[in-house]
Amino acid sequence: MESAPALLGGKPRMSVDAEVARKLGYEVELRHEGKISFYVPKLPSEKGYAPSDLPVFFNPVSKPNRDITILLLKSRFKGSKIKVVEALAGTGVRSVRIARETDVVEEVVANDISAKAVQLIKVNVELNGVGDLVKISNLDANELLSRCGRGRPRYDYVDIDPAGTPAHFLENGFRGCIRGGILAATATDMAALAGAKAESCIRKYDAKPLRSPFSKEIALRILLGFAARTAARLGLAVKPVLSFQRDHYARIFVEVERGKTKAKKTLRKLGWISYCPKCMKIYLAKRFDPPITTCPGCGSKLEYAGPIWLDEYADKGVVSEVLEKAREEVEIYAESLKTLEALALEDTGIVGYFPVNSYAERLKTSPIKPSRLIERLREMGYKATPTHIDPSGIKTDAPLKAVEEVFKEEG
Repeated sequence: MESAPALLGGKPRMSVDAEVARKLGYEVELRHEGKISFYVPKLPSEKGYAPSDLPVFFNPVSKPNRDITILLLKSRFKGSKIKVVEALAGTGVRSVRIARETDVVEEVVANDISAKAVQLIKVNVELNGVGDLVKISNLDANELLSRCGRGRPRYDYVDIDPAGTPAHFLENGFRGCIRGGILAATATDMAALAGAKAESCIRKYDAKPLRSPFSKEIALRILLGFAARTAARLGLAVKPVLSFQRDHYARIFVEVERGKTKAKKTLRKLGWISYCPKCMKIYLAKRFDPPITTCPGCGSKLEYAGPIWLDEYADKGVVSEVLEKAREEVEIYAESLKTLEALALEDTGIVGYFPVNSYAERLKTSPIKPSRLIERLREMGYKATPTHIDPSGIKTDAPLKAVEEVFKEEG
């Protein structure tokens, strides 16, 4: 692609940076991601800074989040021309990348309530020459999305990626999405979703979390369950097409369908999960049944989580298509490949997973290779797959006794 100086009239780089900084009123730095160059507030040199403390929010760690968004749009909407809205655009990097790196968009609305963000988005749109595709908006996200319908157009793709919880944006996000469109949402409040701050999770998602070896998967399923319940109130149904958890966040992409009957069917895919640390057994209960609070195997008192999404959280066909797109341009999407490759192998219909070390600790023995445990359990007739959330994790329907047998054989 063209360099930033070429795009800004051939001025020397340092001169351009200084000019942008003067215009914005704070120090900036030029970064490169995917096929674009863009300005962000100058990032602190020390580790542990909060991206929300910057003049305009930007998190470089979220590149795979943005990568997978690009890949999904390219595969899902191939041959189409769609309308996209990024309701909380920040620096605008995702919107600009969508405009530059896909050929499926008719219009991208990059919206942010922050005037500083809007100024920076304008700079980045101009820098990358996508002003014909990217429309900049300076509204509250809920105000923008709630205007959809009633004679106003809805969007084929709605992206909600806030700092923290997306909970209070989802209802209007669904209002802004066309039938058959895709809504994506990111949650970075993993402390709440994974159980470290249980009361916060209950307040925001109306769901009880659970501390367990697979808390991060429960976090993802709580987010999906909340999305399904939010949509159902509007007479909408959701179908997860691709969901994942990595780093500091959970990310979901759901297809939106209209109809009260479909919404009711979707709600049947929610329920409760209970966990027995002694038996290493996971128990599930349907949404309108009580959660299991006593282990049928050993009589121990059980903790539970829910309501959560109990069905598959990724469509294998969609994941395969997205992975194929990533492999076409490995130099851009290398950071996302491991997540996508593991997700392609994963049986997301199995709820929960256990790291090999958790088994080893419970069995008081040395761990074995996850791949070998999966192989042996399959040979014994059980379901067993890796999980994208933890490279040492195993998803299986095998009882602890079968796992112990493998450990003894391989130890």
